[in-house]
Amino acid sequence: MPLPEHLWGDQWRFATLAAGEFEQTLPYEPIPIRQLPPELMPAKLGLASPQPLAGIVIDAGRQAMPLCQWLQTVRPVGVKYLPGEPDGLILEAGLVDRWVITTFSDAEVATAGRQFEERKTQSQGLHFLLVRPDDSNMTYTGLWLLQL
Repeated sequence: MPLPEHLWGDQWRFATLAAGEFEQTLPYEPIPIRQLPPELMPAKLGLASPQPLAGIVIDAGRQAMPLCQWLQTVRPVGVKYLPGEPDGLILEAGLVDRWVITTFSDAEVATAGRQFEERKTQSQGLHFLLVRPDDSNMTYTGLWLLQL
């Protein structure tokens, strides 16, 4: 299913943080909605501090809080890059629920999508989803640590 249109953000991007940097910074930020299961923390999984951790960052503008509240209700378990015509990002929740976050036909973005999947594989499927109201890096609305 497509992500409900009223929840679309302004823009999104693939991101990477070192596992140690993730663990030492984001859990301590004042983020109102978060899902950081202790058993999924990088150190708990035995990931080395410099291990790249793949992520998706959504700059959601005014939709940041509604998007995070919706995500909280669907309980995401992971995000996948899906190659095809067009390529896309799929949000997985529960056993059978899937939502199309976005589709694209840009070769550079597709390369980043493949790298996103490679980094997930190298980190035991661990990745993150970060929602923020803008690209200022000053405030965050929601954070999920996921594993597929």
